[in-house]
Amino acid sequence: MSTSILFADDSPTVRRAIRAVLTSTLGSDIVCIEANGGEEALNKAIAAQPDVVVLDIAMPGLNGLETARYIKQRCPKSAVLAISTYDLEPVIPRLMLGVSGFVRKEAMCSELLPAIQALLAGKTYFTSQLASASRAAAPSSRL
Repeated sequence: MSTSILFADDSPTVRRAIRAVLTSTLGSDIVCIEANGGEEALNKAIAAQPDVVVLDIAMPGLNGLETARYIKQRCPKSAVLAISTYDLEPVIPRLMLGVSGFVRKEAMCSELLPAIQALLAGKTYFTSQLASASRAAAPSSRL
């Protein structure tokens, strides 16, 4: 049985990199679906109901955070993995509402496949930088 993964990024270079990582490691067991932006990703996700959706957070038009929220409403079985190069501290609360994982673009070569495998197994995957930032942002329970 094949795995379907939709990935949306407004950069063709990033989409090619994601496709290369996925096809070189998962081979013929993967169906890759590409989207150039949030609206296209949402429409393709509704049509294909992919196993995993990889979304860039910063896309023109419907951004990745909004797209993730809509995909979770319309495709509840699809796990969403967010990717970004930006500082995430300001968006951590909103990010946590719509995604099952996050990988920094700079770490995609080493973390993209483990993140996707975790999501396919029903787990979450958050890069260590995000985990550290979310712990720092959480109120301390110590007095």
